[in-house]
Formats: sequence, structure tokens, C-alpha cells
Amino acid sequence: MGSTPRIGSNAGMKVLGTINDPKLLDPTPQGADSQWEGADGQVSVAEPPPPWELASNSELSDSDAKRFVDCPANITLRWINPRVLDSEGWRDWQPVMASDTRFKIHVHTMVTPEGNIRRGGINGDILAWMYTAWVLSRRQLYDRRTAEQAQSAVDRQQQLKEEFARGKYGPNVRLEGATHPRYTNVETREKD
Repeated sequence: MGSTPRIGSNAGMKVLGTINDPKLLDPTPQGADSQWEGADGQVSVAEPPPPWELASNSELSDSDAKRFVDCPANITLRWINPRVLDSEGWRDWQPVMASDTRFKIHVHTMVTPEGNIRRGGINGDILAWMYTAWVLSRRQLYDRRTAEQAQSAVDRQQQLKEEFARGKYGPNVRLEGATHPRYTNVETREKD
């Protein structure tokens, strides 16, 4: 009988390298999205809240652009749809150009030939930036204008009720009741 070669004998093994990072071998949770459950090794994945439930003072969800571009802390990034851009313009936003040294791009395939950063191809959203203080100032201006419009609607409704009471629309025409809706965006938005 011939000898059977032994698999894994010391003569044929070679050390290719060592793992020096203890975090890679640590069985405790590595991030906020996954955690270990018990000794059986099952992993439970915790999903983050949906974007519309984020604690933000605007109806716009926070942009995911900082995953693709590093920028200074005082700059806010936002994706702008080209159709909105055609109808409303930049509205004080500036396009993030690949040549701008303040921004470090992680995914270079998102850079278009004109130097913009787009997601979703050549017709996709364009990445824009604005100073965070400017964004907050624009939000306060928007909130003030919205509150003025809501108050104007309440005032016009009160005026209409008074006109009905005076008989402006005829002696036999009455207004049984009118209430302003309480679900407007002015009242549901959280104030700082």
C-alpha cells in the first residue's frame, strides 16, 4: 500500500500574514446598524428611521451627499433636480464643481464632463452647496412668509364671516359655521 499524503502538514503551510487590527476579530457590535444576539452568533440588523421621520425642521429630508463628498462643516449639501432648476433656478445654491479644492470627491464616476457632480447619470440630480447659516436664514424667511400667509387666510375667513353677518350676500343667505383648518404646516412644524 502507498502512503496517503496528509493535508495540512506543516511542510506545505506558509504564513501569508497576520491580522494586527483587534477590531476585526472583536465579536462586539461594530456599528449602529448591526448587533450580535446571544452566543449562537445571530446578527440582528436595525434599520434607521425613514427619512421623513428624521428630526429636521424642514419638509426636506437630510441629504446623503456627504457620503459621496467631503466638505467643510459650515457647508450644507443638497441634490437639486434639473427640472426644478429649469423652473425655479439655483435659488442661491451653487453647484459643487470637481475643481473646487474645498470638496473632496469619493466617487469620481459621478463627475460629469462639465465638472458638476450628478447622481443618476447625465440627467440626474446636481449636487449644490450653500453655507449652513444661509440655509437657516432662508428657512427663517420661508417660515415667516408661511406664517404671514396662514394669518392672512385666517383674517380673510373672519372678514367673510362678518360680511355674511352684515347681509352683504343677501338677506336670506347665512353662514352656519367656518373654521380654519388646524393641520397646516405652520402649526405642525417644530420650533427651535
